[in-house]
Parts: sequence; structure tokens; C-alpha cells
Amino acid sequence: MEKQAEKQIEKVFVNVSQVWFKGEAISKDQDTYKVKTDDGRTFTMPKMNEEGGKNEDIQIRENLDHQFAKEDVKRRLEGAYISFQKLDDNVQESLLEGKERLIKTTYISDGQLKSSVKMVQMVYNPNTGSKLDVQIRRNEQIKLEDANAYQYQFTKEEYNAMVKEGQTIQFTGTSLNGDTFQKLAYYEPRLNDIRTKPAVSANMYVLGQQLTKEQADTMNKGEEVKITIRKTKKGPLTYMVRWSAKGQRFLYRDLEKAKLKDMEVKAGTTLDSEKKKKQPSNAMSL
Repeated sequence: MEKQAEKQIEKVFVNVSQVWFKGEAISKDQDTYKVKTDDGRTFTMPKMNEEGGKNEDIQIRENLDHQFAKEDVKRRLEGAYISFQKLDDNVQESLLEGKERLIKTTYISDGQLKSSVKMVQMVYNPNTGSKLDVQIRRNEQIKLEDANAYQYQFTKEEYNAMVKEGQTIQFTGTSLNGDTFQKLAYYEPRLNDIRTKPAVSANMYVLGQQLTKEQADTMNKGEEVKITIRKTKKGPLTYMVRWSAKGQRFLYRDLEKAKLKDMEVKAGTTLDSEKKKKQPSNAMSL
């Protein structure tokens, strides 16, 4: 049993060249891990550091919903003058899962206690690794002339759609190298500012199927697309799927249940109309 336990595969985070990667590890022996990262690299590493303590460059992934290593998140937050340990447990969990959280901190400046409100979120780039995205709340609502992102100036129509109508819009950003890319933007009243998020792309997979460019463009407009899973125990299943830019996740509706609900609503409307037709008129003819 002991030998079997030693060979048990563990889901881990591992720190390589100051970048944390997801991977798997097994105990090669009592002193050594054998690790394989999700991008295919394999290597061995000691379980203990040189001082005889726990090796902090490897962390067991206790919860598969965690997208970032705890040590990585701690270090990033410290750079933004936020203590991970002082955050509520649910806030810690959200950050480890890559979700955004609004955090209020206080500090002393010029003999006065002041506060700062920030939206923070861990994000990951395959080329540069993880980073902490921090957006500080504006003192007043952003003005049209200041509404820009990734070298793109939002138009008056786009500004009004976001700020006044609560819509999410798609725009083309430009990097410092001149590369263009698609982004989504919406107004976040808790920050008094425009907030940007990644757009859906044609290389994403939903329900086991790769999206087409047409489907991705439709989702980026906030609309639903129909996706059918051909092989299931119940036969083909069709879902209506849309993308939540704010939540950074896909939302699903069972097409058959959606149709049934629409039929119930229509039936209810028809019955109401029939009842009204049968009711005697209260008007008097003179």
C-alpha cells in the first residue's frame, strides 16, 4: 500500500523560471518528485529545499477549480499592497480560481486615513505566464474623451451603449508591436470605468466542439448560438450557448426545455386572450 501511495499521481503547480505551470507529479522516491507540465516538459525536483523545509516551487493542486498557485497569487497581491492572508476565504478562493473581486484597502497619507477600491483578477498568458490585473476605481464616471483601451478610442455611440444602456461591445485593440486583436468592453459602475475582457475566438472549444468564426462573432455580440452534441446516451442533445464577458464563462440552455417554456408562455397568453373574449363587456349602449 505504501509503495502504491508513493506512485499516486498528484495534480500540481510548479514554478519554472519564475512562471507557475500546471502539471502532474509522482514520487520517484522519498526525496524526489518526477514532474510533467501541461505543456509536455518532464523533469525531477527535490521535495525539500536546501534548508530542509518544504520545497515552495511545487504546490499540490488541492482544488481542481484553482487555476493559479497560492504562492503565485500571494506574491502578486503583495506587489499591489494587498495581503492574501487578510482576505476572506471566499475572496481567496475566487482569486485562486481566476475570478475578479472588488477589494477595498485603507492607508494613511498626510496624516489622514484614506481608502482605495480596486478590481483585481489573476490572468494568464501562455508566453509571459501569470500576472495580477488591477483596475482602480475612478472618483467619478469616466468621460467620453477618456474612454479608450488598447490604443482604441470608443465612439460616442459605443460609449452610450456601454454607459447608458449596459451593453457589451466588441472592438479591435492594437498592441505596441502593431498586432491587432479582438476585445470586449463594458461599463463597470463599481469602478466608474470601462472594463475590458478577452473576446471569444474560433480556436475555443465548447461542449467538445471547436467554434467557427461565425459562432465566435455571434457570441461576442452577446447572442446565443446553437450547438449540438451528437453522441450522448440520450442521443443528440442541442444547447443554446452564449458568452458572459463579465463572468468569463459560457452559459447554456437546453434547447428542448427552452422550446417547452416558450410553448407554455404562448399557451398561457392564448388562454388569457380567450378568457378576455368570453368576458361580458361592461360598456352600456345608450
